[in-house]
Amino acid sequence: MNKEIIIVIDFGHGLPDPGAVKYGQEYQYAASIGREIAKRLPDNVKVIYTRTSDKALNVDKGRDLAARCAIANKNGAVIFVSIHLNAGGGTGYETLVYSPNEEANIVHAEIKKVLDKYKVKDRGIKKRPDLVVLKGTNATALLLEMAFIDNKADMDLLNNQTYFNELCQATADGICKAVGVTPKSVTGSSAVATGSDQVKEEETKVAEQYKKDAAPSPRFEEAQKWAKENGISDGTYPQRPVTREEVWSMMHRMSKVK
Repeated sequence: MNKEIIIVIDFGHGLPDPGAVKYGQEYQYAASIGREIAKRLPDNVKVIYTRTSDKALNVDKGRDLAARCAIANKNGAVIFVSIHLNAGGGTGYETLVYSPNEEANIVHAEIKKVLDKYKVKDRGIKKRPDLVVLKGTNATALLLEMAFIDNKADMDLLNNQTYFNELCQATADGICKAVGVTPKSVTGSSAVATGSDQVKEEETKVAEQYKKDAAPSPRFEEAQKWAKENGISDGTYPQRPVTREEVWSMMHRMSKVK
């Protein structure tokens, strides 16, 4: 009987920490991309997610990161893949590693095929031994920065369904090759999610009442525009009630606005 192959996929960040924000929110895209990669892995691979909701594992950042590493270590993962979006005024894709390794070379090579096809800047494989999820896992760990969330061109491309599918398929193919299993291809896919693609049951119940794209009341349009431009909110659900966590997160981001 073949030993079970376990892959841990980590969706970066999670509320109350949304990660980088600008043309979307990192924690939401990380989950959408991670789930799409996972469903493109073959049935003989067991995928474990570090988080399955919009929330981080712990409100304390250090404990949250440690918990993610612990999940991989406890389950004996053969590879740990953390999905992120970059920020800081750049463009393109990059793979971050604790130290050079063959698995990273294989995964990056598959993704590079898609980058080259769409003329996306390949920022290469970079050593980041300071990152907790890279140094705290027993398995080989990769942190994939899929695009720059503060670069409109990057995000327009990521929101292109064809590119999104090919990028996720290439990542899945690379993971399969890295762990020695046969890749599979998925025909068709759900739309790119700019919000969480695992909508909570209670959100579904109020979907008709609080539509995501419902227009804000006229007197709040200027405030909505300001919040979006400054990365405080993505501007969706303008008439839906907010939780305290969401208020705290927006206040925290607002404190950073120059």
